[in-house]
Amino acid sequence: MSDRIVEEIVIFLVVGAVVVAAMWQFGASRRAKAALARDTDYRKIAERAIAAQEATEGRLADVTGQLTEMNLRVAAMERVLKDAE
Repeated sequence: MSDRIVEEIVIFLVVGAVVVAAMWQFGASRRAKAALARDTDYRKIAERAIAAQEATEGRLADVTGQLTEMNLRVAAMERVLKDAE
């Protein structure tokens, strides 16, 4: 009877170890999937930020060009007004 109890304890410990290892691996797999999803989300956010920054840069270049043109026109108008005096 004593051998039977020892065998059952050993089997219980082995099965317990297998269950713990399986749970550990399952948890590691879930953490890896979550990290991958998080990285993908961060990448999408970064891509949108880059696109927004490039659009802003383009608009800023347009505004800078318009301001330069306006400065030239104002300077020309000032010259005309000075000549008229």
